[in-house]
Amino acid sequence: MDTTKKIPFFYGWIIVATCFVAATSYGLFYTFGVFFKSLQAEFGWGRALTGSVHSLHLVIYAISTFYFGRLTDRYGPKRALSLGAIFIGIGLSLCSQIHSIWQLYLFYVIASLGSGVTVSLPNATVQKWFFKKRGLALGLVTAGVGAGTLLLAPLSHYLITSFGWRSAYVIIGIFYWGLLTLNALAMVEHPEKKGLKPYGWEEKTSQEDLSAPKGIQDWPAREAIKTKTFLLITFIYFFTNLPIHMVMIHIVPYATDLGISKTFAASALGLIGGISIFGRIGMGLISEKIGWKWGLFLSCLICALMLFWLIGVRNLWMLSIFAFIYGYFYGGKITTIPGLIGSFFGTRSLGEIIGAIHGASLMGGIIGPVLGGIFSIKVGATDSPSSSQPWRS
Repeated sequence: MDTTKKIPFFYGWIIVATCFVAATSYGLFYTFGVFFKSLQAEFGWGRALTGSVHSLHLVIYAISTFYFGRLTDRYGPKRALSLGAIFIGIGLSLCSQIHSIWQLYLFYVIASLGSGVTVSLPNATVQKWFFKKRGLALGLVTAGVGAGTLLLAPLSHYLITSFGWRSAYVIIGIFYWGLLTLNALAMVEHPEKKGLKPYGWEEKTSQEDLSAPKGIQDWPAREAIKTKTFLLITFIYFFTNLPIHMVMIHIVPYATDLGISKTFAASALGLIGGISIFGRIGMGLISEKIGWKWGLFLSCLICALMLFWLIGVRNLWMLSIFAFIYGYFYGGKITTIPGLIGSFFGTRSLGEIIGAIHGASLMGGIIGPVLGGIFSIKVGATDSPSSSQPWRS
């Protein structure tokens, strides 16, 4: 008997909401671009050196996504998310106490140890609750990163302006520790623990496209990593991560070097995250119909074209066009990749497999911020916070 019909509201949508909140926490790490020039101004660090902090974060993030994926599969999302909240809260709060670059490296590493809960945990957990409408559920969950960026970028700017960057780190660190800890209480690993079946379970036998392809369903992680499919998805993910992190870290200082005010530059960062929400949901729905691989191809193609547009940006309206179009299809990439992974490997070890692919591919994201710092100097940007052009609205 399908027990999902005995309750008025399917609990899987609560899981979508909790996974959404978990995903928003990655917006905390994208706000490093907002803190960027405040750190430069106080300590006199160059752009490449300051950007290397985010690159170090991505090294730890790569490790964290793998191990939090494994923790989620073995011990459930409730315990994994609670642990991640502790690392994020303590690490970001301690960033308020730095006086040298090595201290920022250390405390940012502590925060980054918890960053794996933003990807492998929510993307794996939600797919265990849905056969039908998996594209919508994944889109809503991955939209959390965009929503986090949309809200946290301008919020961080406000906190820095009102209270200083040190107090801003304390406020967001404590707040997100509490939010994620409370959120973990509602996490449930799979529907069977609630006496339910995944959404659309009753249609599984009549609609084969709602489940993983026959013969490669529910692979254990140790077998999945040996396949050519695993290597190919990792390779694709590498080249999607490189520009994403380069743009998200350098878009604010790059824009201010062009004479755009810091307020509008921070808003452009938030706009990319905000528009990506629609891209994550929209491309999730589209990809469920046309296929995950085609949705990923379309998203990657448009993002690549917009990077050429960014090189020619000279004013606010050009930056706005970039933020709108790039934001939508950047969001599409974030949804289609975990959907593609789940369609090939099933849900048995999905957290660990997503973590392994995401972690291995993050080398592109590690390289991106450093290349962005070097490139911005070569095209005429300054490497000193004191020599930038006057801001204008």
